[in-house]
Amino acid sequence: MNQELPHIYTVSALNREVRDRLETFFSLVWVSGEVSNLRQPLSGHYYFTLKDANAQLRAVLFKGSHQHMRFKPQEGSQFLCRGRLTVYETRGEYQLVVDYLEPLGQGALAQAFEVLKTRLKDEGLFAPELKKPLPFLPRKIALVTSPTGAAVRDFLRLLRQRFPNAEVLIYPVKVQGAEAAGEITQALNDLSAYPGVEVIVLARGGGSLEDLWPFNEEVVARAIHRCPIPVVSAVGHEVDFTIADFVADKRAPTPSAAVELVAPDKAELNRRLARLGVTLAGALARRRDMARQHLYLMVRRLPDVRRSLVDLRLKVDDKAEALVRRAHRFVTHQDQALRLATSRLFLLSPRRTLASARQRLAQAAQMLGQSFRRRQTEPRRRLEYRLSQLDQLNPLAILKRGYAVATLLPQGTVIRDATLVSKGAAVRVRVAQGRMDCEVKIVSSE
Repeated sequence: MNQELPHIYTVSALNREVRDRLETFFSLVWVSGEVSNLRQPLSGHYYFTLKDANAQLRAVLFKGSHQHMRFKPQEGSQFLCRGRLTVYETRGEYQLVVDYLEPLGQGALAQAFEVLKTRLKDEGLFAPELKKPLPFLPRKIALVTSPTGAAVRDFLRLLRQRFPNAEVLIYPVKVQGAEAAGEITQALNDLSAYPGVEVIVLARGGGSLEDLWPFNEEVVARAIHRCPIPVVSAVGHEVDFTIADFVADKRAPTPSAAVELVAPDKAELNRRLARLGVTLAGALARRRDMARQHLYLMVRRLPDVRRSLVDLRLKVDDKAEALVRRAHRFVTHQDQALRLATSRLFLLSPRRTLASARQRLAQAAQMLGQSFRRRQTEPRRRLEYRLSQLDQLNPLAILKRGYAVATLLPQGTVIRDATLVSKGAAVRVRVAQGRMDCEVKIVSSE
């Protein structure tokens, strides 16, 4: 009786079939255990072992899966992992390919909150010196919230009561769910460049930690940190705290309390202005009274001006009478001197002296004219003689008789020997009227 031969596997084929069956029957499993032998090579993947008191299981968390996870595996921590079982055929080892994990024990969201809070605090995002001051009287307030929630109605109602002059720009976003964090981040980025916005309020009513989680997302925290406009976080109730509260420039326990932070009470401002007006008026009145008293004391210290004016008038009158007497004496003395001079002039009449002087003057004028003419004639003759000599020596006069001067270009050397000039050289010929630039065609020694 022939026995049927058994089916023989190769190692690769057996590992492949085991892998296919594991991946078919254990396509999604949840495993809890302690993380040990954790390592992360340059590839960015996490390799670790899940173990309990009696067994262990190899696991891998690829880089593409853990980039968007809130938690990362930590050595010695208890984690709940979700994944699929497979076989690494090269070594014949089966392992868990993890696509999600969360820590055991403490609530996952609460632990994620603390982890992110610690990391951002270490980076300095909560530093008090980074907090921007809120404007005293904002003209435009941006409200980032759900347009259908109670927070927006409470905010607008209280703002109308406190400071109705402020303009409110409502930027509608989702405040709960997976898309909320992205919309809040986009709102902060858009409002950063919106003209006229002086303060931004993030508002949401109360809720569970899961409901408020978009305000604990890292992208929202970093968007608040980048925003150049002061941000007020008004999320949840007074007992609720989010990451946005720590990063924001101001934290309001409720959306209604945010109104009190960003907008002053107009009635209270009017009362303060009235009190300041009364105080200012009183201060001005006191200053006026003090100035009046000071002026009165200064006036009392001044000498009696009227008595001084009387003395001055008397002195002026005395000086005027003395001046009139001196003027009268001076006029009388000058009149006498004028009469004496007139009589002397009459006795010493200058008519004869003037006639003789006129004759001498006429003779002198005649002699001066003759001398002047002689002096003009002689220099003119000498000048004409010198000019005639210069004309004889002037080379231009020679040119006028038909001669010319030739110079070699570009040196400007006067040509005295034609044999020293080569054929084709440039020559400048100067004649009595103008010059000519020529090219030498023939050179002859004659």
